[in-house]
Amino acid sequence: MAEKKTKENQSGTGAAHAQSPAVEQKPNVYEAEYMGSGTFRIVKPKRKEAKRRQSRLKGTTRGSRK
Repeated sequence: MAEKKTKENQSGTGAAHAQSPAVEQKPNVYEAEYMGSGTFRIVKPKRKEAKRRQSRLKGTTRGSRK
């Protein structure tokens, strides 16, 4: 029959990502500047050339039909 889940049964199990260390982010990567009347200027880092190349190689062709 079905077992009841108790703390003893779940003690060693869990999501793999929960046990991995947290990824450290660089401080002040994004900037936001208030321009006035509800307008913000948001600055973020450009994508790396390698990521743009992979996206172009694996991505779908823009504007094409299925």
